[in-house]
Amino acid sequence: MEKYCPIVSETVDSKLIRVNAFLILVTLVFFFLSPYKWTIYIVAIDFLIRVLFGMRNSPVCKAIQYSFNIVKIEPYKVNAGPKKIASRFGLTFSLLIIAFQILNLQIASEIVTIIFIIATGLEAFVNFCLVCKIYPYLNKIGIK
Repeated sequence: MEKYCPIVSETVDSKLIRVNAFLILVTLVFFFLSPYKWTIYIVAIDFLIRVLFGMRNSPVCKAIQYSFNIVKIEPYKVNAGPKKIASRFGLTFSLLIIAFQILNLQIASEIVTIIFIIATGLEAFVNFCLVCKIYPYLNKIGIK
């Protein structure tokens, strides 16, 4: 569990979150380095589904869970509160990148993409949730 518990009564699988972060990281790096800028829409749509309908309804998370079930990977449950707010941040970052691309603000798009890559890389490789660390402060001011 995260240090700031209990936040919400729900839990999520940290292993699933980390694999998902890795897939987002790969997609973001591909977006950043390739001319295929449409790939950011995949990230944004998945975050939108997670924010509006929950992680269980995300096609990407369903696929990861299905693969975990096949290879019998046991879940490692953590509090869902910080991870939910992290999904909102992911959606916000994705939408900002899309907006900057539409407005042809390439440098702004690249800066937000690099920050997003760093945050997802930290989650994927060292299990460090940047948003989770600031969540207690956000929670105190009413952002949940």
